Amino acid sequence: MWYGRRVSTLFGVNVPYLGGEYGHDLAENPRFPTWPCRFDPMLAYGPLIEARRLGFRAVRMWLCENGEGIRLDDGGAIVGVSERLVESVKVVQEAAHLHGLYLYWNLLDGNAWPREGDPVTRSILADADQAARFAEHVVAPLAAVFDPERTLGIDVVNEPESSTAACIGDDAVTPVAWASIGRALRLSGRAARAERELLVTAGSAMAFLPELWRAEAELTAVDLHVYHRHGGLPSREDLARYVEDDALMDPALPLIAGELGIPKDPGPDEPRSLCNYLHNAERLGYAAAFLWQLEGDLVDKSRDERPFTWLGGQVQAVLAQLHGDA
Repeated sequence: MWYGRRVSTLFGVNVPYLGGEYGHDLAENPRFPTWPCRFDPMLAYGPLIEARRLGFRAVRMWLCENGEGIRLDDGGAIVGVSERLVESVKVVQEAAHLHGLYLYWNLLDGNAWPREGDPVTRSILADADQAARFAEHVVAPLAAVFDPERTLGIDVVNEPESSTAACIGDDAVTPVAWASIGRALRLSGRAARAERELLVTAGSAMAFLPELWRAEAELTAVDLHVYHRHGGLPSREDLARYVEDDALMDPALPLIAGELGIPKDPGPDEPRSLCNYLHNAERLGYAAAFLWQLEGDLVDKSRDERPFTWLGGQVQAVLAQLHGDA
C-alpha cells in the first residue's frame, strides 16, 4: 500500500476528465447514447506524461461522473460497469506504471445531480437498493482491476455536499440527506476494501466535514478541497477542533488535499497560492496533495504543443526544490 511506504507528501495534480469531455471521456454514457467517446491511448498518455514532467507523482482522475460507464437496465437499475471503462482504466494504469505515477480514482461527482440533473448519481446517493447495486456491480469490479502498486485510493463521491440542502438553492432540485450519502459511501467502501486494501475517501470542503464525519461513512482517510486566496491549509489540530472529534488527531488517519485551487475571482498575485499549497501540505504532514488542475492552469491547452504556463513553470520549480526530480 502506497501510504505506508512514504514519509513525505505525495504531490499530484487533477486531470478530472480528458479533453474536457465531462461524462464521456473514458466510456459511453447511458444517459446520452449519442455522445461520442473519443478515448485514445495516446491522448490518455499525454496528460500523465505532462504531469510527470512538471514533477508530480500522482494524478486524480474521475471515472463515473454524470453516470459515465454505469450500465443500467430498462428500469434504470444498475446492472454493471462498462467494459470500455474497465479497458480505459487499464490503459491509464499502464501509463501510470510506465511513468512512475500513482492514481487517485474518483468515482461519482456530487455536483452531477444539482448541476447536470443526473438521476443516476442521485439514485446512488439517495436510494439504498441502488447504492447497494452500485457497490456490487460497479465499485467491486473496478476495485478488482485497480493496480494495488499504483493506486492511492478511491474517492467515492467528489463533493457530496453539493447534493445536500446546504448547497441546493433551486426548489426544483430535491436534495439528498447526509444519512443516505453516508450509507452509499459505506456500502461502496466495503465493496472496494473486499477486493483491495485501499484508502476510501469522499473529497469535500472543510465547511461540510462535520456532517460528512457524522454520516457514518466509514472513510479511511480525510480528503479536503480548499480554494484559499493565499494557499492556506488547516492542520490536523484545526480539523479535530472543527469536527469536535480527537479521532482526527490519529496520525494513522491520512490527510489528503484532493483539490487545491485558485479562487474563481483571483487577484493579480493569487495564482501564486498554488505554490504556497505545496509548502503548507509538506509542513503540515498531509499524505497527499493535488493541485486543481493540469489543463488551463499549468498547461496551455489552447496551443497544439501544449507548453507549460508561467504558473506551471513556477510549480515545477517548487516541486523540484521540495523533492528533486527523482
